Amino acid sequence: MNYLLHLHGRYYFNRRVPLDLKGIDSRIYVRTALKTDSKREALQLIGSQNARLESYWKYLIENNQRHHTALWRDFNSPSRLARFLVTGDNAPSIPYVVPTAPRPSVVEISQSPPANNAKLSNCLEKYWRFEKPKTLNKSDNQIRKWKNPRILAIKNLISCIGDRPVAAITREDMLSFREWWMERVAREEVGPLTVNKNMILTKTILESLNDNLALGLDIRHMFRKMLLQNDTQLRRLPFESQYIVETLLNPENLKGLNEQARWVLHAIAETGAGISEQVGLLPEDIILDHEVPHIVIVPRHKKALKTKYRKRSIPLVGYALEAFKACPDGFTHYRDRPDALSGVLSSYLRENNLLPTPHHTVYSLRHSFQDRLLSVNAPDRVQADLMGHKFNRPSYGDGASLKQKLEWLAKIQLKTR
Repeated sequence: MNYLLHLHGRYYFNRRVPLDLKGIDSRIYVRTALKTDSKREALQLIGSQNARLESYWKYLIENNQRHHTALWRDFNSPSRLARFLVTGDNAPSIPYVVPTAPRPSVVEISQSPPANNAKLSNCLEKYWRFEKPKTLNKSDNQIRKWKNPRILAIKNLISCIGDRPVAAITREDMLSFREWWMERVAREEVGPLTVNKNMILTKTILESLNDNLALGLDIRHMFRKMLLQNDTQLRRLPFESQYIVETLLNPENLKGLNEQARWVLHAIAETGAGISEQVGLLPEDIILDHEVPHIVIVPRHKKALKTKYRKRSIPLVGYALEAFKACPDGFTHYRDRPDALSGVLSSYLRENNLLPTPHHTVYSLRHSFQDRLLSVNAPDRVQADLMGHKFNRPSYGDGASLKQKLEWLAKIQLKTR
């Protein structure tokens, strides 16, 4: 019997669900943290874990039930009253947890907060209301993109622990949630970065509900040390400058792409501004009759920027200057439709083999822009001002002027003739 798994420095009981039990337990593997980094100790623990699992399966068969996370959690919970569920010569005996609630004393009743029956399945209705200020200046598309990952985060949590009252969620639930995610990482369905983003969103939602509904949850304790190491997570790769000039922006390679989509690629390459920022530009944001031609990226009503630091002005050189001279009113065909343009560009570049690796995307042009700034030792403040990043040191004044930014952009200009 070898049901031991070593993962990220810790040991787990790990057993594949037999094919003849798929009707009652649809999981591929059953994995339980042994909470030790000692192999010797782990080997001593897997026997009882296996006995518990086999008794659980027998219980499901005898009671005509199917696996559910909440039921399995009860089998593994040491904190509740128990009764022996399985006995006999061919099956181990283990305590099955019977969920019970102690009768509160008069003092406890008088001191406890008002009950709140918000469940995970309807908690987002309250969360949207509590966080309404965050969406006031967003467009419908931005609100949709803001809501979707939060909807998915709660859906994932329900898939793991069931549709529970928010006030009843415990750290044990979150540990189960983390193990649920780790199983998916082990099956290479997701990466650690995806897990961490989902966990952070889950924490943010529960934190807001806890604060506004006075649920009394210890959010800090519930989510302590929940994030996974993501050292192996591949980030989007930058394009080499030569590749951008000779291949990616080669007119012959872009003949099948519509004119405005072509010009957007040119503009991103020399400004570092993303797709959403490019298609949000209005004619008054494109200033060509100035000593230093430039674009201005600003927030507007129902068109918030990703962060407050994204408000900035960027001088136009090379490919970008050429692009905005051709489109002085902006990219009108895709105005405020970044998803549509992103789909067009991504499909075209992929279908025409213009992305060097699967880890390159249109957004890689922004990484390339920053790498070129680093290569000429542009000051940190200038880099932050051009990229729209937070400057992590005390800042004084208005930052770099247009002329100062232009000096650095001239050093990294791609189109030189």
